Amino acid sequence: MKDALVICTRNRPSDMKRCLDSLLLQEKMPFSVLIVDSSDGKETEELAAEYAGMISSLEYVHTLPGLTLQRNIALGTLSDEIQVVHFIDDDVEMEPDYFLQIVKAFEEDARLVGAGGLIKGGNRKKARLFARLGGRDSVIPGRVLPTGFNIGAHETPFDVDVEWLPGCSMSFRRKSIAGLKFDEGRTGYAIGEDADFGLRALTRGTLRHVHSARLHHHQSPVNRHKRPLLVRMAVAHRWSLAEDKLGRVRRSMVVYGTLTESLTYLLRFVLSRSHDKLWLECSVAGLAGLSDIAKKRV
Repeated sequence: MKDALVICTRNRPSDMKRCLDSLLLQEKMPFSVLIVDSSDGKETEELAAEYAGMISSLEYVHTLPGLTLQRNIALGTLSDEIQVVHFIDDDVEMEPDYFLQIVKAFEEDARLVGAGGLIKGGNRKKARLFARLGGRDSVIPGRVLPTGFNIGAHETPFDVDVEWLPGCSMSFRRKSIAGLKFDEGRTGYAIGEDADFGLRALTRGTLRHVHSARLHHHQSPVNRHKRPLLVRMAVAHRWSLAEDKLGRVRRSMVVYGTLTESLTYLLRFVLSRSHDKLWLECSVAGLAGLSDIAKKRV
């Protein structure tokens, strides 16, 4: 089975080097490797040229910034012979049998449209009762809830069919996603693009968390927005899922989930001894996100 690895990156040469070092240790090297770079400087391009001497199939493309744009350019660049495409983040470090296990999953199940690995450092915590009542958490891994909140499988120690795949570890059977594109309306950091694409791919077959394919997500601080802005952007993301009628997401539930999230942040601010203003800013950001939606609907 011929597979291609795509790494989209921007201004993270140190993270990219660690990622490529882990690629060199793979028991099964992907048939081709494509780096899609939107960096401001030349460091990543020079790094790609260096590693091309060790990875003969490595190609490098420079594009305008935008994660979804970069992913779509990658899909359009791959040769027709590629059967499986892997997307990983530039700040991950793969264990040596990562691609071996992912490709094995596709070979063993013809219904499989997409697969993702076990993510160490994924920050998945035990489902909290208040968050579950607020429609923002679930004991079932890999779901996209009616509120639009998506629950990762992350470190789930067994295989499980899921409704979306995390952007740092998602692979797709090429023919099964023919015609699908990543939403380029999600600009810049493109929050939620993985859940959006995953729900669309889910209509064509099965998505699966493959626990034997392991990687470490180091979550680089480079190019990450501050938390209040992410909260506000996430509201727009969840609303777009409802507008597009993806999965079980509904507009009324998006509003409900956002309000309960804002209430949670407000309670953290009030009840914490330090009265950390971050929680107040996050509470306000959620309400601002709902305001953004209301203004667009007028």
